[in-house]
Amino acid sequence: MEIEQILVERVELVDSEMPELLFEIKPPELAAAVAYAIESKGKRIRPALVTLACEAVGGTARDASFAAASIELIHSSSLVLDDVIDKSEKRRGKYTIHKMWGTDMALLTVQILAALSLRIAARDPRLIRAIADSLFCMGEGEAMELVDYAKDKKSYLDLAFRKTGSLFGSAAEVGAVVGGGDESQIKNLSQFGKHIGIAFQIRDDILDCISSEEDLGKPVKKDLFMGRPSIVILDALNSGISLERMMKCNNGELMHLVSDSIDYADRIAHEELELAKDNIETLDDGFAKRKLIELGEYIIHRSK
Repeated sequence: MEIEQILVERVELVDSEMPELLFEIKPPELAAAVAYAIESKGKRIRPALVTLACEAVGGTARDASFAAASIELIHSSSLVLDDVIDKSEKRRGKYTIHKMWGTDMALLTVQILAALSLRIAARDPRLIRAIADSLFCMGEGEAMELVDYAKDKKSYLDLAFRKTGSLFGSAAEVGAVVGGGDESQIKNLSQFGKHIGIAFQIRDDILDCISSEEDLGKPVKKDLFMGRPSIVILDALNSGISLERMMKCNNGELMHLVSDSIDYADRIAHEELELAKDNIETLDDGFAKRKLIELGEYIIHRSK
């Protein structure tokens, strides 16, 4: 079974958990904004990671459906907040929530999505700490971007973990918990998730330099124009290419100008994938382990 087929199937599992969440939200405007956020589906990579981690320790995808939904709601909340901070008008080719309902309602949507996530996770209280930890780290990551924290590879990887890797790590951790994994398996899968999450962020940085807005469904060169940390831009700056020169480029010119830095970023993404694989080496060989590795490969080669 191809990894994209698995992603589609796991979306259906997550979606089955969602409808009942929207019934009690008042006022209707807030309910509409929350529903819009939930319906704005990406590939749902994080929920797929939850279910595969569960299967890797002996559980089933169905066992993990509620945990996957909880993780996806946290992810949705982070996207709404990202768009507010970045003042983005498009996400996945659609208008963002703050563009549709205003900033105040968007911020309230963030709060409700996080609350819904915790409600679902409370079915198994063991999940709460992992989800709270990722929320904490993601907040740190957003703040690090605002204060220009990342200056080199080490500080960038710290930021990438907090911004993106932490939720991937929590996704794999909660999957392993509900699947009945032992302490070692839970820790190793959490580390696997952390490293493929960092690789995911690095790939995002690369795509921001090489893709078109039509391909991504959101603005490109955002990192460059907003002064946000990107491993590609950091390496280009450290190689002597000025910010002013990069900002004058169109996408094709930028891709050529920073091609060495793109290659550098790609190598780091591959390093992170290898670290991820090392952490699941001791898991039993089988469908779930193979698909976890394929998911990592998919992440570093995706085009959107």
